[in-house]
Amino acid sequence: MGKEVDKSLEFVEGLKRQWMAMIDALVDPLMIVRDDYVILKANLALAKMNHKSNFGDVLGQKCYEVFAGRKMPCNGCRMQEAGKTRQAIHGTLDEIGGKRYFETVSQPVFDLNGELEGVVQLYRDRTDARRMQSQLLQSEKLASIGLLAGGIAHEINNPLGGILIFSQMLLREMDKASPHYQDVIEIESATQRCKEIVERLLDFARQRPEKLEVLQNVRIFDVVSSALKFAMVAPQAKKVELKQNWQNQDVTVAAIANKTIQVFLNLLQNAIQAMKRGGTLTIRQYEAIEASIPYVVIDIEDTGMGMDAATLNHIFDPFFTTKEPGEGTGLGLAICYGIMQEFEGRLSVVSEVGKGTTFSAWFPKNSVK
Repeated sequence: MGKEVDKSLEFVEGLKRQWMAMIDALVDPLMIVRDDYVILKANLALAKMNHKSNFGDVLGQKCYEVFAGRKMPCNGCRMQEAGKTRQAIHGTLDEIGGKRYFETVSQPVFDLNGELEGVVQLYRDRTDARRMQSQLLQSEKLASIGLLAGGIAHEINNPLGGILIFSQMLLREMDKASPHYQDVIEIESATQRCKEIVERLLDFARQRPEKLEVLQNVRIFDVVSSALKFAMVAPQAKKVELKQNWQNQDVTVAAIANKTIQVFLNLLQNAIQAMKRGGTLTIRQYEAIEASIPYVVIDIEDTGMGMDAATLNHIFDPFFTTKEPGEGTGLGLAICYGIMQEFEGRLSVVSEVGKGTTFSAWFPKNSVK
């Protein structure tokens, strides 16, 4: 009888070890939580997420403290709801740790008497998937608008050229004492402004649908320095303190020098213009890995007025601008976004109202052979 009990216990222990091995093999954090949010059990992925070598180090702690670094339950948590309804519930947790997004499954667990023992919480990181979906939507939107913008620009260009030529001819022949001389000057000036807008429209449209230029090895420090020389000429730049932090000034990326200068000139000018009363402009270079891809990243950080979430959702949309009428067309960031896509990189932005904005240019860390 004793041997049979020993075999049964050994069998149960074997099953337990197998299940624990399976649970620890999951790359998604998993834990069983009491209704007061205390962690009863956890897998290795949750421990590693908190830089612990053993899941035992997180047992007995509050789940929201361990998982999200919060002092209260996460917004959107469905754990208690799952316990009350006695059924599995799917949900989402946004901005965990400020930047991560998770899909969740809350599955109640009951004892032999049908009493609630706890809730299994499974978390799946969807941050990269959400970012890629957002980039895809933005790319499709820009491609559609690019085709439309190109057509409009070509249609406008011909009559606009005629207005400009005839206004300039009229100015050469008109007596400067004429009461209409200043009016013609205004016509020419307005036409020149329209011409610049059309040229930017064409620049935006030409980015799609294919790359026309060959990428080269570009020393990123050089192009940022060139853009900085132009940007710091602005009168408003005199109120700005410049700081630079370069991890490696010799690093190169696969890009096109002139277009890269265009990207950083736009970002630097925007940063300076955002600090109307002065502030600090910080240029920061470092390397990062995202989705197993190494990147060279350049941050352009200002201490200006910042932007709210509604503005950030449209910041790369063509013709969207927060500047005063006449100060910008709203095409600059849309063009920069397209240029970074051409380099197989991307632009990202974080901002807080009243504290400032940081634009980050992500270049894949590779070289042209």
